[in-house]
Order: sequence, then structure tokens, then C-alpha cells
Amino acid sequence: MRVNFSAAVAIKRLQVLKVRLTSHITFVLVTLTCAAAVLLCGFAWLAAMKVDDLSLRRQADFVGQGLEEQIAALPREQESVTKWDDAFLYAKQRNHEWLLDNVGQWTSRYFGHDRTYIFDDTNRLMFAFRDGADAMPPRYASDDGQEMTALAGEMRAVLVDRAAKPGAEALGQLATVRTIMIGDRPAIASARPILPSSARMQIEAGQEFIAVSVKFIDGKVAESIAHHARLEGLHFAPSKGEDERAQVPVSSHDGGTIGYLVWPPILPGFMLLKQIAPAGLACLALLITVVFWLGRGLHRTSLTLLDSQAELTHHRNHLEEMVADRTAEIERQREELDRLLVHERQVNALQRQFVAMASHEFRTPLAIIDAAAQRLCRSITNVSGDYVHEKAGVIRSAVVRMVDLMESILASGRLETGQITLKRSEGDLKALLVTCCDRQRQLSRSHVFHLDLEPIPDVLTFDRSAMEQVFTNLISNAVKYSPNAPDIHVRARADEKTVEIAISDSGIGMDAEDLPKLFQPYYRARSATGIAGTGIGLNVVKQVVELHGGTVEVTSELGKGTTFTILLPIEFLLSDQQVAA
Repeated sequence: MRVNFSAAVAIKRLQVLKVRLTSHITFVLVTLTCAAAVLLCGFAWLAAMKVDDLSLRRQADFVGQGLEEQIAALPREQESVTKWDDAFLYAKQRNHEWLLDNVGQWTSRYFGHDRTYIFDDTNRLMFAFRDGADAMPPRYASDDGQEMTALAGEMRAVLVDRAAKPGAEALGQLATVRTIMIGDRPAIASARPILPSSARMQIEAGQEFIAVSVKFIDGKVAESIAHHARLEGLHFAPSKGEDERAQVPVSSHDGGTIGYLVWPPILPGFMLLKQIAPAGLACLALLITVVFWLGRGLHRTSLTLLDSQAELTHHRNHLEEMVADRTAEIERQREELDRLLVHERQVNALQRQFVAMASHEFRTPLAIIDAAAQRLCRSITNVSGDYVHEKAGVIRSAVVRMVDLMESILASGRLETGQITLKRSEGDLKALLVTCCDRQRQLSRSHVFHLDLEPIPDVLTFDRSAMEQVFTNLISNAVKYSPNAPDIHVRARADEKTVEIAISDSGIGMDAEDLPKLFQPYYRARSATGIAGTGIGLNVVKQVVELHGGTVEVTSELGKGTTFTILLPIEFLLSDQQVAA
């Protein structure tokens, strides 16, 4: 009896566990489905907002472009009647009928000008055409007299100023365009002088007649902009609309805002959401129902497969991890071998290139020394002091060139092996630059050095030998690569954080493609073909400057020269710490 009771209890407990498992699985699936649906709706809403923002920006861009085109079009439309022999002649004759037919009615009918005024050479109104009707006698409207007089006066002032300045802008290009308020209506107004279109007629400066045209922005201009932007309901409003994204400010000539072009915003994203919302909600309800039903049936197979599935999953994951780790290790080894092989090939190529350049570089100064020495040996008698001094200078220049070459090679080697240490001490960086320029001046007397070094502080902490090598390299390069441009400029600038030194020449320059590789060891620009050099000097310059906490920049244009700029931090130059490479 007790055994049966225990079995019944175990069965009851198993049933309870199954019910709990079923409820848990169903709850989890429904919750995940709802979360996924909410997340999907959130993404859809965010996407709709982004689409609407983009659409509104494009609408505003089109409206702004349309407004700018309308403002720019007004003086161009005026040109058809202001730059014309007949208009010039009949305006001078004050032929009202001709002006009415060919100016007033023409600009109103074909260009949609709301108002057209013509002022004579004394700035007196002589013709007025408003709202499609002739105004006789010529008179202003009740709301635009002050604005039209001011605009004509501005144009007259421009004409008088141009007459006093020969060579100014051509008369035919003169136009004064303003966005103004006429009464309570926004308008575009343009003033242009009436000029002959041929050389048969001449006009005395200051005697020009002036035509002023007006287009109201809240009229046909707004319709044209709406048609250009494919928008309905676009209109002018004196104040901002409800949606600031669906409006474009109309600026006056003095920088203020006279109103806004406002339109009902087109929101394609929101419109799409409204269309798909009913179907989406129905699908969501159906999906939750299906998931609920599937969750109740899922427990029937999950209980029997749970243990075996977990064990198989464990073995599978373990094997996948082993395979992935081994594959990744093999891939890393392969990539490392490829990298080392490429690096070895590059190093071999650079070494061969360097050996060829270095042998040529050493051979040239040795040949100069040998030639000068042989001449001295053959000239045993009748040798003047100037001759000896000249040949000695040649020998010394060649020796200096070899020493500089050796110093560059040794410095490059020490930098690559990390065996160089900056030996910093207080010194005068300005005096060091002057010394380097004087030395180069003696070696190349055809070049002129222009120095502007006053902003450099008098006492700084730096490695004199290393910085001397930097300046010598840059100055000698400026001389070497500008054989036909004698002017070398060395300028300095300093502020609270940085000392900036720029060395410029007007020589052969470099292509933009060479600049990113210029500081690599042994690299030489294509424009340097045929000019002696090893390609290691700029690499030494870069590393020495970086050891001083600074940077070096280069700007160049082929055929127009090169500028190297060294930027050194004041904080580093004023400290006394030693830095090891």
C-alpha cells in the first residue's frame, strides 16, 4: 500500500514538473516573440523617422535652391530689356508707349515681374508699371516708394563709384539685388542700368537710366518654388511654422530674416507606417497565437531529447572549438610567414638599392678629392694662394659631403637598432640654425638664405648634434633640389605650446603620391631622378624629431617647391630628462 502511495507521489511530482516546464517554455517563447515584435516596431519607427528627416532635409534643400534660383534669375531676366540699343535709345527719348510695350508688359507677361520702374539720369521716376497696369503719371505704389528710391540710389552710387575706378566690373554685369519687405509682402527687387548692346552708341558715366524690377515672393515666386520642389501648399509666413524642419528662412540683404517659406511636410516613413500598421498588428497577434500553440507541443519531445541533445552539443562544441583554434593558429602562422617573407624581400631590395646609391655617393666625392689633389700635385710651381685655397675648398666640400653621408648612415643604423640616446643640454637653437645656414652658404654660394628666427626662445634643451644633423639634412636638400631657384627661406614661429620651424625652397618639388612614403628608409621621390642622394636623410630627420617629442610635416607641389615644417613641443624642450630610443 505504501509502495503504491510513493509511486503515486512520484507520478504526481513528474506531472507537476511537466506542467511547470510547459508553462515556462510557453512563457519564454511568447515573451521573446513580443520582445522581437517590439524591437522590430522600434526599428521600423526609427527607420521611418530617419527617412522622414532625410525627406524633410531634401525638401528644404529643394526649396532653398528654388529660392536662390528665383533671386538669381531676376537680374538675368532684366538683362533682356536693360542691355539693348532700342531700350537705351527710347528710354533717353522718354518714349512711354515703347517702354510700356517692350519693358513693362514684356517683363510682366513673360517673366512674371509684379512691378517695373525706370529712373532717369537724375534719379527721377519716369516710368512705372505695376500689377499688369500702366501707372500714369509715373508714381510709386502706396507701399514701395522708399524701398524703390533706396534701391535706385544704391545702383546710382555703384555707377558713380565705378566711373571713378577704371578697370572695375563691366557695366553690363552690374546689378543690385535685394530681398525686402514691401508693405507686409516679401519681395525680390533688382536694379540694373539700361545700356546699349553695341558699340554704336556711347553713354557718359553717371548718365545711365536705371530699371528696377520687383517679384513678390508670396505670389508666382512661391508657386515656381513649389513646382521646383514638387511640394503642395508651399506659402510664405511671417513667423515660424509648427514643424521647423518644413520651413526655409527668407533672409534680407542685411542678414535678418523677413519670414519663412512653409509647407505641409511630406513624411513618407510615417505614411508607410500608417499603411502597414493594421496588417502588422494582425500578423503579430497571429504570430503570438502560433508560438503559444507550438510552445505547448514542444515539451513533448524536449524531455526525451534534452539529455542526448546536451551531450551531443557539448561534444560538437568541443570539436568545433578545437578545429577553430587549430585553424586560427595555422592561419596566424601562415600570415606571419607571409609577412616575414614580404619583409625579407623588401629588406633585400632596399639593401641592394642602398648599396648601389651609397657606392655612387661615395665615388662622387672621392673623385672630386682625387681630381683636386692631382691638380695640386701637377701644379708644383707658380701656384698662387688663391688657387690652393680654391682646390682646398673643393676637397673640403667633398670631405664634408662624405662625412655627412657617413653620419646619416651611422645615425640610420643606430636608430634602427635602438642604440641612440639623446644627450640633451641647454643651448641656443636659433644660433644652431644660423650656423647650419652659414655652412651651407659657403658650400653653395649661388643660393641666398632668408632667415626669420626671432620667435625662437633663446635657451632650450635639446641634443645639439642630432638637431644639427636634422637642420643640415633639410637645408642641404633645399639647396640640392632647387638648382635654379636661389632663394631658401628659413622661418620660425612660437607660441605657448609649440616651436615651429619651416624650411622652404622653390625648386623641383614632388608629386603628391610621393609624400606619404617620403620618410621611409631609402625611398626617393620620382622627381629626384638624376640627383645624388641615398634616401636615408629624411628618415633620420623624422626619427630624431620624434625623439624630441615633435613631428615633421611636408607640403610640396611639382615644379613649385617644397616646405618641411618641424613642430617641437615647448614642454619637452624646457625639460632636462634624457630620452632613449
